[in-house]
Amino acid sequence: MSTKPTYRELEQRIEQLIEEREEKFNQLLKNSFDMIVLLDADGTQRHVSESCENILGYRPGELTNIPVIDKMVHPDDREKVIRGFQSILKENKHGGTQYRHRHKNGGWIYLEAYGNNQLDNPHIRAVILNVRNITERKQAVEKLKENELRLNRLNTMKDRLFSIIGHDLRTPFSNIVGLSEILKEQIQNKNFSESEKLATHIHDSSERALLLLNNLLGWARMQTGRTQFQPEVLSFAEVVSETTQLFEDLAEQKSIRLIDEIPGDLKVQADKKMISTILRNLISNGIKFSYPNSSLIIRAKKNKDKIVVSVTDEGVGMHEAELDKLFASDRNHSTQGTNNESGTGLGLLLCKEFTDMHRGKIWAESEPDKGSTFYFTLPAVS
Repeated sequence: MSTKPTYRELEQRIEQLIEEREEKFNQLLKNSFDMIVLLDADGTQRHVSESCENILGYRPGELTNIPVIDKMVHPDDREKVIRGFQSILKENKHGGTQYRHRHKNGGWIYLEAYGNNQLDNPHIRAVILNVRNITERKQAVEKLKENELRLNRLNTMKDRLFSIIGHDLRTPFSNIVGLSEILKEQIQNKNFSESEKLATHIHDSSERALLLLNNLLGWARMQTGRTQFQPEVLSFAEVVSETTQLFEDLAEQKSIRLIDEIPGDLKVQADKKMISTILRNLISNGIKFSYPNSSLIIRAKKNKDKIVVSVTDEGVGMHEAELDKLFASDRNHSTQGTNNESGTGLGLLLCKEFTDMHRGKIWAESEPDKGSTFYFTLPAVS
């Protein structure tokens, strides 16, 4: 025959059940993906569940009895968090505020908090927050945004490439083909004086086509992240001299004097291909917009830890509104040269991107009918 449990046995059994439930509850909180936080009305954090160590790296005691908004929330997010907390206090809104919380390793973790005002509940007397780590979600969203922007940029690039290939690149090649046909006839007719002129025009068209093609390929590589940046110590005077030699014939045809005022001892830390491309485009543009019988001057001077390079022409110049459009990647800006030379505006965009890779700047100063000066900076070598 069974005996009834004593009062003490019942009491011990109840205590055991309570302990088991408390342990189960504590284990659930400790291993939860969320944190349970209790705040006073003044925002002091009175309790944090043990899961905070998995999420934030801190032990609960390190986050207890502190003004958490002032101490742990990212400065840029504090005002938003305070507004959310005040809404819970005054209107009992459950919130859904997202913010950055300091991690023990010194970084920032994105959290999302939902609150419940239980200050009037005698068993709780706190604002209860359910806090979740949303860092991976935020990173995924940011990645999607980046991919969307990249896709839009690539689509824009594709459209621009097709436009340039379909019009701007086809034009000089069409000229070359047409002039070659005429040259062939002139040679057959032994009209050698005209043949020399035609050969010169073919050479000029070829040079312009080659520059445009190089710009096109360089810009495409840049947009798709395939451009390698390989800086080295260079004699800037040598780079400028090599580049100006490429334009001597073109400048001579417009009776433009190319004046190189680069000091022979000037050294730069730069990628040679990139700065050569910058110089080619600026010199080509300078010739394109210069009046015949004028000068184009290339200068450079050291200013602390950088070299300031300038290319000055005596050409048509620009209004301020035109200056603002020169380096805008979302606009097509191109004008005819003084001999009706065509262009795409792509060269200046490439100049800006290559200058940016050197952590430099590029800008222009100009007045209508008084010429233009283009400046860019490069890292100097002591």
